[in-house]
Amino acid sequence: MADTVATVGLVQRVAASTDFTCAWIGPTPTDAELLIVTHDGTAPDIALAASLTQMLSGAATNYREVRALHASDDAKILTLQIDPV
Repeated sequence: MADTVATVGLVQRVAASTDFTCAWIGPTPTDAELLIVTHDGTAPDIALAASLTQMLSGAATNYREVRALHASDDAKILTLQIDPV
């Protein structure tokens, strides 16, 4: 299994569909990493994906920094942290 790494920064852009969400995270719009949220079709995974998408959208709207954990060889967000104000 690949190591887990964190991408930290502002959510510069979010694009969502019913099957996946794309989030560009980084310090500036021109220096952002593209990460994704997907689900496997099971109810718990769909709920997690919906929650992560809502968190990303809220962070983008409120200019909050996030810490997205993902595998070093994969862009799928596993967990998302937003520190309290």
